[in-house]
Amino acid sequence: MLKKCILSRVVRAFIALFFVARAASANACTISEDMTSSLPLNSVNIQNSDRLKIANMMLAAKQWPNVEIRGIVYSGGYIKEKNPVHLADQRASILKYYLVQLGVKEENIWVDKRIIKEPDVDDRGNATLNQISVTLVPICKDGCERLCNDPGMTPNSKAIK
Repeated sequence: MLKKCILSRVVRAFIALFFVARAASANACTISEDMTSSLPLNSVNIQNSDRLKIANMMLAAKQWPNVEIRGIVYSGGYIKEKNPVHLADQRASILKYYLVQLGVKEENIWVDKRIIKEPDVDDRGNATLNQISVTLVPICKDGCERLCNDPGMTPNSKAIK
C-alpha cells in the first residue's frame, strides 16, 4: 500500500512537472540586422558602401511589425592609430548621428567603444580591425517572442523549446 502511495505521488509529480515545463517553454529566436567594417587607419570617414549597408539594414528593420528599433553602435580605435580613444569617440558619434538621420530614436541608441589591441581574423584568415559595427534589434512592448512565429520574419537563429 505504501509503495502504491509513493508511486502515485511520483507519477503525479512527473505529470505536474510535465505541464509546468510545457507551460514555461517558449519559442526563442534572434532577430537583428548586423554589419561590421574596417576603416583606413586614422580615418573617421564612414565609407559610402558602409552607409549603404546600414541604410539597407534600416529598411529591413522598418519591416518589423509593431516595434521600435534599437541601434547598437560598436566603435573602436586601434592601439597603433594616432589617439585611438578620440577616434573611437568620433566614429561612435558619426554612426549615432547617421542612425538618427535614418530614423532611430536617439534614446534607443546604445554605444560601446573599445580600444583594439590585436586585429581580429576574418573568415579567410586575414587580419582585420573591424573598427565599426552596427546592430539593429527590435524593441517590443511585451517581448519579441511573437516575432519568432511571424511568417514575414526571418530570424538569424531560432531555438524552440
